[in-house]
Amino acid sequence: MPSPNSAEAPPLIVAVEPDPLQANRVADILRRAFSAEVILADTATEAIQALRNRMPELILTSALLPPKDEDQLTQWLRARGEAANHVQTVTIPVLEVPAQAPIFSGGKPTAPSPATASACDPAMFADWVSVYLDLAATGRKAEAVHHGPA
Repeated sequence: MPSPNSAEAPPLIVAVEPDPLQANRVADILRRAFSAEVILADTATEAIQALRNRMPELILTSALLPPKDEDQLTQWLRARGEAANHVQTVTIPVLEVPAQAPIFSGGKPTAPSPATASACDPAMFADWVSVYLDLAATGRKAEAVHHGPA
């Protein structure tokens, strides 16, 4: 799947995900599906420091991110004013784990956990990210037309 703004610099995606397994899945999906720069961070503070005054197109956050981290990201975006209007923020869904051999308990296969049964297909997640990257690119272009080039 090509990057929505492939004629320009690759999009910058920040994923704030403290769970290493989930973070690795997210990074793998993003790197396979997009020509994007991906920054992984455990906390909002780490993500903001890694950005170094650059503006991402998309910020992905863990569903289990502490409210203080959510607030920190929100304040950081607000402080950037109109330059951040195009940035999309999305909660990362629980992603499906690749199919594995059945797990046996007491000689019987165990049923999948409710969390696994309702997990998001990685291909669907990539499609979802593509939509948000398109929205960010459209917002950035509209902003440039309205305010002139940065």
